[in-house]
This record gives sequence, structure tokens and C-alpha cells, in this order.
Amino acid sequence: MDNTLIKRDPAFTNHLNIGADTVKKALTHMVDENKCTQDQHDLIWWYFNYAKEQGFTLQTCAEEIGYADATTPFRVFQGKYEANLKNFCSKVSAFKKIADERGDLKKTFFVETTCSKKVFQICHAARISQTVAWIFGDSQIGKTAALKEYTRKNNHGQTIYVRLPASAGVQLVMKSIARACHVNPETSLDNIRRRVLSAIDHNMLLIIDELHQVFTSYHSSSQIKVMELLREIYDETQCGLVLCGTHVLKKEVEEGKLTLVLEQLRRRGTLRLELPDRPGKKDIQAIANRFDLPAPTEREIKVIREMVSTSGLGMYVKFLQAGYNLAHKADQTMTWDHFIEAFIIIQRASKPTKSDREDML
Repeated sequence: MDNTLIKRDPAFTNHLNIGADTVKKALTHMVDENKCTQDQHDLIWWYFNYAKEQGFTLQTCAEEIGYADATTPFRVFQGKYEANLKNFCSKVSAFKKIADERGDLKKTFFVETTCSKKVFQICHAARISQTVAWIFGDSQIGKTAALKEYTRKNNHGQTIYVRLPASAGVQLVMKSIARACHVNPETSLDNIRRRVLSAIDHNMLLIIDELHQVFTSYHSSSQIKVMELLREIYDETQCGLVLCGTHVLKKEVEEGKLTLVLEQLRRRGTLRLELPDRPGKKDIQAIANRFDLPAPTEREIKVIREMVSTSGLGMYVKFLQAGYNLAHKADQTMTWDHFIEAFIIIQRASKPTKSDREDML
């Protein structure tokens, strides 16, 4: 292909706009034709997904791994690279080591808890056994944090995390999955569906979080379409599939009006995890350890117990971070007193003052 024509492609000057389904098809074909090993397939697939997530252009894709000419990654991603892939993959492998180190440095606050360990185990089992796993649990107990951390640790392009928005009907769900798969969602539903199915394979894990949103606002016909869409993705790709939501999801799937209709998908779910409603003492202390705090006294335990029973583990972490900020501003070492002070300040701010009450009258 003429380099001049290639460089007219918007992907050279804008964000990388090659669809993941195009790259997946090209790589699969190259493996089938013995033009690419499975290890090389995995490296190129990782680099493509990393580049998409970082907002790279094709030129950036080239420069990050030591190429001046952006046509090289273009040809590789399209499956049109005629030279041996060994040199390209060697450069990607070296870059990956650096990228992984950067990822560890930039990772968000996360503490391994009993909940996260169980989530990691069931995600791994679903991926390895290529089956459907269900995760049920109350809000703010650490499900989403654990799923995101598992995704971060388990490779770009291999684990796909999708968090469903509120009022999620079948079109919104399909578009959310497409974005997570790096497939253009701005096209017809049938085209999105086809391209998503091409972008996922049996080596991958698809995580659908907040699935209960489907049952909170949409009518039954839309709920059925969403669940059937997920069943189709699993049946067509044989990927591992993790379906996560609150007890609303559990009740709807097991006892709701659509139980019989959803039987096909439910029966595919051989793995199941029901998380406790509240974190245990070990998890409370594990999080406190991240702030170099000793074991809480009875005073702190009383506040923590009230906090997690009403707002979950997430609120406990937020108050610890607020306490840390108070200590930092005062140039002090954080103690449990800062945690309690943050709790009192926020409690006061949330209550109406006398003038507020008089104004309401």
C-alpha cells in the first residue's frame, strides 16, 4: 500500500480508530496461516488495546516502540505486515515491561480484602473454565474496586470490564460493551453486535458490573433482551463471563417474574459468589494498615460499625482519606483522632443549622 495513502488515514493524526474486531480478525488469521505465533498474537493484541486506552495515534504507537514510520504498526494491526514480526514483538515486549511498571506506580488506592480475594478467585475460575460466574453483594462492599483491580492486573484486551449505567436498556448495554471492547458504538445495533462478537474470543474474560441496573427501571421485554444478549455473547465466543450486581439481581434471576425466561443463562452460571453484607474485622484492620494506623479502640470501632452498616466499606475508606488529609494539612502523622475529627466535621456539615431550619419555616 502506498505510504502517502496510508498517512491520509485519520488514525495517524487523531486517536487510533482501527476497530478491535479488525485487529482480532487479522491476528487470528495470521496465527491460522502460521505467519504469527500465539505469543506474538498476544503481544500485538496487548499493545493495540494499551494504545487504545492511552489514546495513542498510529504515529505514537510507532514512536513509543522505536519506529519513526507509523506505517509499521498500521500494517501489523491490519495483518498486512510482510516482514518477520520478531523484531516488532521484541520492541513491544520491552515496552510492556516499562508500561507495567508505570501502571503499578499509578495504580489507585486498593487494599486486598477477604472480599477482593474471593472476587479474584471467581474471575480467574470463570476465565480458565470459560464459564459464567455470578457475583451478588450489597453496594459499597468492594465488589467494583475488586473487579477493576482484577482487570488492571490481568492484561489489556484480555479482561474486559463493563460497568452498566443507570436505566440500562439493550442498546445502552450493547454500546457500553462495544466501548469497552474498543469497537465503534456509533452505528446500528446489529453492526455493533457483529463487531463485538468478532472482538471477543475464548481466551478472554468479560465482566459485566452493576447488572441489577437492568432490572431497576426498564420493562420486562428490555430486561429479557439484555440477558439474552449476554447469553448470546457467551455462547458465540465461549469467553469467561462474570455477571455482578446487588441482591436485586439475585432476586430477579432466582425468584422474579422472569426466572423461567432467564433459565438458559442462569443454568450456564456454574460459578456463584454471594458476598457478606458487611466487612469483617480483618478487612477493617487491613485498610487501616494502609494508613499506618494501629488496631482501633472501642471508640473507633463504634464509629466504624455505624459507618459500614449504613454506607458500606467505601465510606470507611473515604473517612480514612479525609482524616489523612487533615493530618497532612497540619503537618502531623495521622492517628485515629484525625479519622474521628473528619467524621465529626462531615457529620456536622450534613446537618441543617438553626438558621437553615428557621429559613425552611
